[in-house]
Amino acid sequence: MKYRILSAEELEPLKDDFIKFLSANTITGEDWAKIKADKPEEAEKIIGLFSDIVWEKSLEKIKFLEHRDEKYLKVFRCGEEKINMVGFSVNAENAPSLLAEDTFAKLASGLLKFSELNAEFYSSKKGYDVSRSSEMFKMMEAGCTPCEEVYYYGIKSLMK
Repeated sequence: MKYRILSAEELEPLKDDFIKFLSANTITGEDWAKIKADKPEEAEKIIGLFSDIVWEKSLEKIKFLEHRDEKYLKVFRCGEEKINMVGFSVNAENAPSLLAEDTFAKLASGLLKFSELNAEFYSSKKGYDVSRSSEMFKMMEAGCTPCEEVYYYGIKSLMK
């Protein structure tokens, strides 16, 4: 198994896709019921194979990831050969939390200025240590979430 088994909650909306997966592997509904009842370890392997396919297809589509906490935001552009990161941290004592969505609305509207936050910008890039999808999976398991490219290019434009 390359990634991790999807949880029951994650599998639920993929029910139809899982049925198609079973069918493509010539496993009928009756067969699946028997496998689950009589060979739980085999059922686990089948779910693992399906999970890997779902993860792989999902990771292929993701181009940008973000990671943030109260005081910093990092946005990653996940290219084919390397990851580029832009980000900033806020160092002002009374800076609002970067976890609050209204903070970004205030920054975008000009009600709050980066200079008031004593913001420090940074960027870096690196090649993948392992495959693109494996590295992205590790990043997501560590708390990164997919995001829109506007975050990446917005931060990058502020760094000029």
